[in-house]
Amino acid sequence: MKRSPRSGVFYFLTELLFVILCFALCSVLCVRLFALSARQHQLALDQNQALRRLQPIAEALGSGREAALGVQNLDENWQPAQDQPAYRIETEILEQNEYGSFYAVRAVRVRDNRVLVELHPATGEEKP
Repeated sequence: MKRSPRSGVFYFLTELLFVILCFALCSVLCVRLFALSARQHQLALDQNQALRRLQPIAEALGSGREAALGVQNLDENWQPAQDQPAYRIETEILEQNEYGSFYAVRAVRVRDNRVLVELHPATGEEKP
């Protein structure tokens, strides 16, 4: 039997197919990394804004001044919202004893119920 040698076109097409496959795999990886970085960036922005909103509340509680306890609903611009809140600020008393009060102040993203920032300011005397 006589076999004919493969032409150079076959090797060129095989190599081209391999390069296209590698490019496709790399592009899928890059798109996934881009989506992940966009999600992390949004989380960092939300955490930064939540910290800015919680700091005055925590300072007021830490200095012994009364602050609003309970739940505060905020929209996507961190302004007070009546319906469809995007964020929620929760302030609660964890413990009250002879040394003072211990609070928990947290900012929660309503969409996924993720706690963005949680602070625990304490008021009163130092513990012995």
